[in-house]
Amino acid sequence: MVLNLINFIEAGIVWALIIPDLLFSIHRQKADIRISGAASVTEQFGRYVSMLLMILPLGVWEFGFSSPEETIIYFAGNGILLAAYIIIYVLFFKKQSFAKAIILAVLRIAVFLLCGILLRHWFLVVFALIFACGHIPATVKKYKEA
Repeated sequence: MVLNLINFIEAGIVWALIIPDLLFSIHRQKADIRISGAASVTEQFGRYVSMLLMILPLGVWEFGFSSPEETIIYFAGNGILLAAYIIIYVLFFKKQSFAKAIILAVLRIAVFLLCGILLRHWFLVVFALIFACGHIPATVKKYKEA
């Protein structure tokens, strides 16, 4: 396992995903609906392992791209996904809605999948899919009960 510049970029991406969640949880006014069961466990397990794998190349000797095009797609794709995530989060912060919550969920999943696929970090891809299997149903359930 070799740490390189990509690990620090991935750490920045993880922080870009975490900070809006932290700010929202600090400033929200109504109590959060607790989701229990398999969706919640799957969501949390997938989320935390995905974030860990974004930073540590467990199961990968060294992060890298096979072509310059992949590098461009990686940086442009993550830039676009993170910009969209932050913009939607600002709108969500002002007025919560089911559609915005689903878009935020899909954007989080897309970031993990894009990084995993382009870096050929297959453990990250697997755990991003596990996260997706829990996160989308948990988000749907949360907004049906709200």
